[in-house]
Amino acid sequence: QAFARDGCRVFSSSRSIDEAAVASKPQGYGAVIPLRVDIKDSAQVERAAGSIIARYGRIDVLVNSTSVSTFGDFLKLTDEDWLSVLDTKLLGYMRTARAVIPQMIKQQSGTIINVSGRGGHQPSSAAHLPGSTANAGVDLLSKGLATYYGPNGVRVVSIAPGPIQSKRYDKIAAANADLDNAGVTKRSKAGEAQGTVDDIAAAALFLASPAARWITGIVLQVDGGGTVGL
Repeated sequence: QAFARDGCRVFSSSRSIDEAAVASKPQGYGAVIPLRVDIKDSAQVERAAGSIIARYGRIDVLVNSTSVSTFGDFLKLTDEDWLSVLDTKLLGYMRTARAVIPQMIKQQSGTIINVSGRGGHQPSSAAHLPGSTANAGVDLLSKGLATYYGPNGVRVVSIAPGPIQSKRYDKIAAANADLDNAGVTKRSKAGEAQGTVDDIAAAALFLASPAARWITGIVLQVDGGGTVGL
């Protein structure tokens, strides 16, 4: 919605067309077009990117923002749990980037913004280790793509949010608390300060703008100071 309010034509994708349509009525001038795309399916991803390019001739910005609600005790999570998270987030981001980079090279411009998470470098959520591991991979993917395709005018960055007000964060906090109460861990961070989705949207909009033209290959922490250091 933030991009649409800024006048962009936005394609919002999800496995469910209803979820993709959530952002279809922003307050502003841009258009939001919902697409049903499962980013675990390479053919669907390639088809969606190809249809956009065929109709409009370019893709300027790709924002990857997805998650999988797989939380629990590390010793009880199955291989299938881990594979689902990695296939959806890390490999999903890889698939969408692979689908748009050739066009960005052709037009000698483009920005890819990968939303990862603070757990990728600071895994403080005991119940969310698969997601944190995927986030670490996403950040490395961003840096690698920025290095490889920067000479072609393609910028790639990660945004690493801290806790964000959402039903999903409530589930993570509850899962952490369950592990604490069961004596499995003692590192729950339930109740810590939370940002909003608007904080993340504003960061993405800035990174996609000409004001950030000299910024690439970074991981931007958007966590209210939850991560500090040199």
